[in-house]
Amino acid sequence: MGMFNDLLENAKAVVQKFGEKANDVYDITKLNAVKSRISCDIDKGYKALGNKYYSLAKGSQLDTADFSKELSSLDELHAQYDTIVKQIEDLKNLKRCPVCGKAQSSDKPFCADCGSKLS
Repeated sequence: MGMFNDLLENAKAVVQKFGEKANDVYDITKLNAVKSRISCDIDKGYKALGNKYYSLAKGSQLDTADFSKELSSLDELHAQYDTIVKQIEDLKNLKRCPVCGKAQSSDKPFCADCGSKLS
């Protein structure tokens, strides 16, 4: 009976670990969807900014103060995007190289892109 209980406990542990990994995959998928939406909003913001710039430049009425709302909105979207990217990297157990900025597996001692030591 002891062997059966050990087998059952091992099976429970495997199922629990699988459940945790499935939750991580689900969280990463959700974050990627949010990241994609924010990226689209950034593109829309750039398009609106470009349209406004073009209209003002065409009419010789260019003043950078006219762009404060668009610039502020784009800055906020970029901050949200960077936060989502950081959350995804944390879930994937990645860290950024201090020299080149590329995401690397946290178990690697050196950057695979530039060879710098990872801290």
